[in-house]
Amino acid sequence: MIQIIMGLIKANYLISYLSDQIILGFTTGAAVHVLTAQLNKILGVALPRHTGMGKLFFIYRDLLNSILDDKVNKVTLAASIAAIVILYIAKYHLTPALCAKTRIPIPYDLFLIVVGTAVSSYFAINSNYHVKIVGHTPTGFPSPALPDVSIFGKIVGDALAIAIVSVVVTVSMGKVIAKKHDYVIDVRQEFFALGIVASFCSMFPCWPASTALARTLINDNAGTKTQISAIFAAMVLTLVLFFIGPLLENLPTCFLSCIVIVALRGMFLHLTNFWTLWRISKYDWAIFSITFLSTVCLDVVPGLFIGAVAALLFSVLRIQRSSPTLLEDEEESGQKTCVVFYASSLFYFSCERFEKKIQKIVDRKFGTESKPAEGEDIPMIPEKIQEKTVIFDMKGVSNIDLSGANTLLKIGQELNSKNVTFKVRNPNDSVSSFLHGVPNTDHLFE
Repeated sequence: MIQIIMGLIKANYLISYLSDQIILGFTTGAAVHVLTAQLNKILGVALPRHTGMGKLFFIYRDLLNSILDDKVNKVTLAASIAAIVILYIAKYHLTPALCAKTRIPIPYDLFLIVVGTAVSSYFAINSNYHVKIVGHTPTGFPSPALPDVSIFGKIVGDALAIAIVSVVVTVSMGKVIAKKHDYVIDVRQEFFALGIVASFCSMFPCWPASTALARTLINDNAGTKTQISAIFAAMVLTLVLFFIGPLLENLPTCFLSCIVIVALRGMFLHLTNFWTLWRISKYDWAIFSITFLSTVCLDVVPGLFIGAVAALLFSVLRIQRSSPTLLEDEEESGQKTCVVFYASSLFYFSCERFEKKIQKIVDRKFGTESKPAEGEDIPMIPEKIQEKTVIFDMKGVSNIDLSGANTLLKIGQELNSKNVTFKVRNPNDSVSSFLHGVPNTDHLFE
């Protein structure tokens, strides 16, 4: 219900604060978590469960101890390596060659499951080599039951956090796939979809609905284009729950992990953009790196939060460090004019830098900065020009606050004391309306 309410109040605009670099850093970091969760299965070792921030460090510590203690199941490891190599070659080398001859996708993952189950059953690798298998699979659906409303007050906080995280994860993964295939997703519709599914699932012993990173990538790699594929997946899953489940009891679990690991290849390719981002934009590089490292070193939820906060701080820093530039410099008989352009919002935290840069431009172009004469303490009198004008072209200023308006007034007063006229032009409608609402600003307009 929380997600449905968020959709009704149009909370989807909050997702716009998640930039592409946050999403890529977050999903790539989440891919590391998914990969790590598969390692104990392909090594054939049992590990204690770890939760909370920094859990990956504890998992890798346990994995290293298992390797040093020679607890690795060599048959499981050999089968996993063979499966990964075969899947990788088939999907990323054989498939491109076959695409020229046929458009029918080949289900390599399904072939691996069938062959793996058959080999496991024939050689009894579970009993002979202690290779872990899927084991008993219960059939049928549990009976539906209405949720216990008496505990709603106790779980509302956790429910809100889960609702937000599930939406963010779903939309983040959706944007990655949408960017890959060049289409746009309706974020608000995702709120409603997840809310309706979660409401229905509340009558069954189900996990909260969200996007599964590995399953989404496997689905995409299989060549699916629409959500109709989910209908067929649900039909197959229903058959498994009622009929096919017992046939897969001898399937080695390491083969399922191999399918997931190969599917993660596309996510880890995002790391190749690391140095490209560094060359293009240090800010975007920092946002990607902070989000990725926070997600990996801490956990998924803290990583997403830290990435969003970092992006907001860097956005403020970008605005604060923006500088006005000299657009035109004209000089006619008895008149000198310079046009200054500023491509950013003029807010309180950028006003001081903006004012200093304007003064620096004016002093450089008009010689209004007083300098002491050599050997004397009296200031030099600048060369007189009949009329000097500074025009601030506000075409690039998207927003302004009261501090910004007062800064323009202050600049006008200071330049006027130096016999320089200060005018503004080309503000957009919202900026113009705001400035006209501030007292004593009408004289600034050109």
